[in-house]
Parts: sequence; structure tokens; C-alpha cells
Amino acid sequence: AYGGQMSGVCISQLPNPPTMSPTDASGADFWYPDYETAWSDAGCKNERPPPFNTGDRPVYSTRIQCCKSAYGGQMSGKCLSELPNPPTVAPTPSGGLSVFYPDYSKAWPEGVCVNTRPMPSGRPTYGTKESCCNGAYGGQTSQKCLCDAVGVCHSCVCGTQAERDAQGCALTCS
Repeated sequence: AYGGQMSGVCISQLPNPPTMSPTDASGADFWYPDYETAWSDAGCKNERPPPFNTGDRPVYSTRIQCCKSAYGGQMSGKCLSELPNPPTVAPTPSGGLSVFYPDYSKAWPEGVCVNTRPMPSGRPTYGTKESCCNGAYGGQTSQKCLCDAVGVCHSCVCGTQAERDAQGCALTCS
């Protein structure tokens, strides 16, 4: 009888009236903390319908905002691990360290100084590769460390005369 009614008054009087536009099948456009799960195992959700009334718990526009606010300090990292591209709990910096340390994995005559990550605990550190060689491998007759640190111009044992000439070394060896 009211099929063509443009105002929608008749339909709005139904106990559970349908919406005039289709319901989006994806999640809600906000994120909320999952209070139904233990804090250490919980994360943020955007499921519909939310299990709370508007204003009963905080909501956030992004998942990361929700994780930072509701689960900041969560040692398990559960909330952050559920992100599409989760950060690591302890990011590993890239590149070499700003200090050098002796590489004890080699025999002493072949030893050199490195600045690779991770640095083993208990190693002495030096500000430069050359100072590391002088401190950790002083007296090394092979001069392997200083040759590696300074280059072929350091000593006659560091390379061939052709290599020294190519580098423009003042050092001439016979």
C-alpha cells in the first residue's frame, strides 16, 4: 500500500527498519581495544557491531593509535604484531657501528678490527679502525690489521709495489 512512499515514514515505523543504503561488509571505520581478552594477549578490533555502546570505551581512527594508547608497554607485542606491516619490538639499526672492535673469530696473525652488528659483549671498543688495530693488535708482525685499516700505503707487507703505485703511495719497497 505504501510501496512508492518517498519519505520512508512507514518503513521507519518497523521494529528493525532496514537502512536505505547497503551495510558495508568491512570493519568499522574506527578501532577499539579488545577488553574481552587478557591485556597481554589482546589487540585492537574494528569488528561490527562493536561489543559496547557509543561512549563506553575509547575509539581510535587507526589501529596503530589504538595499540599505542590502549596497549603501550605491552611486553608481548601482541597488538602491534597484528598490524599489516608490524614493526619489530626492538628495531635493529642498519649499517655498521660507530665504533670498532677486534674480531676474535680469526687467529691473531690474521686478526682485524670490524664495526659489524651485533657487537659481541665484552669487546674493547675504539673510535677508529686504526686505533683499534694499534690497541688490540699492536705488535702483530703480519700487520694484517693495520694493512686492512690504513691500506697498502701503510707498510711494504700490505701489498705489491704496483698496488702502492696505483694508490699514489710515497712508500717505495724493494
